[in-house]
Amino acid sequence: MKTKEDIVNQKTEFLSYLKTKFMLIHNSNIFLRDLHFGLMSYIREKNGKKIQYFDGEQLAKSICTEFEKNGIFIKIDHQSWKLNYPEFALPRVEKKAP
Repeated sequence: MKTKEDIVNQKTEFLSYLKTKFMLIHNSNIFLRDLHFGLMSYIREKNGKKIQYFDGEQLAKSICTEFEKNGIFIKIDHQSWKLNYPEFALPRVEKKAP
């Protein structure tokens, strides 16, 4: 099973996986339950093992804390964050002058 350190060290891979499951855009909100279910799915797909609901929730909380320390998540409340990951920004569309 992937540990917290493995996931934190491979944050780009993990966040890219979550982006395929949920709409993750720079400066968008991310919720604990979305991260929790995405994490359980990620571990199941990568390792072929299921983890218990409670264990997944604890691991998700732990990862959120680490991402918050690293500045990837900006805390809104106890179960939601703003994603601070410029690599996931939408492309800018320049408007033509009339």
